[in-house]
Amino acid sequence: MRITFYFILFMLIITGVSSCSKGDLIKDPAFGSISISDFTSKKVTVIEGENNQLPVLGETVSLLSGNNRFRFYDDKTLLLDTSLKIEPFKKHKYFILRPNNQSVLRVFDDSLNGFNQETFPTAGSVKISLANFSKSLPDKVNVYITTTTYRAPATEEIKVGEILKVSGSFSGFKTMLTGKDQFLKPIKEFTLTIKDSNDQAVLFTVPLVLPVETATVYLLYLEDKTGVTKPDIRATLLMSK
Repeated sequence: MRITFYFILFMLIITGVSSCSKGDLIKDPAFGSISISDFTSKKVTVIEGENNQLPVLGETVSLLSGNNRFRFYDDKTLLLDTSLKIEPFKKHKYFILRPNNQSVLRVFDDSLNGFNQETFPTAGSVKISLANFSKSLPDKVNVYITTTTYRAPATEEIKVGEILKVSGSFSGFKTMLTGKDQFLKPIKEFTLTIKDSNDQAVLFTVPLVLPVETATVYLLYLEDKTGVTKPDIRATLLMSK
């Protein structure tokens, strides 16, 4: 009787261990989330996997984790076929950039130009990195940045920074002061004076508004305005923190 008892107990233990082992092999699929912000001159369609069209660019969607296939289309023209990593239980932000129809579509995240590792400036300052993606500008331009500040009894214009030889690659981050209004709040309006890097001829003057209340580090680029009768330039904010 005792031998039979121990035999039955042994078999129950073996069965339990076996069941647990088999159960460990069955895992729920891990999901992560992704958002893709569109900075292209024409809106792009994104297909994930075989035929999963992302509904609205910029919104967060949940996808099975792993190196997922993504295809980017301008109408029916394939611009890029690549893989993007979806990490389990994490949200990852990607950006797509194609300033004009002659440019190659680029996909990147906040590691671009070391943005995610760039330190914050001291109070009363901002940091700016700038690139030139305009076809109306020379390959390299000098950019001089001014703003206004209040010095009783009036507001005056002050130069706060310059970024020289701005090209198609993002510049290093430059620290510059922000102006103050009469209530000592930071001024968010700036002016970019763009000059030829060879003869210093003024090419364009561009207004710029930065969200200085919520961010102090910025990635910006110069691009051509669309839908205008003569060449014009604007500064576009790509990322901020």
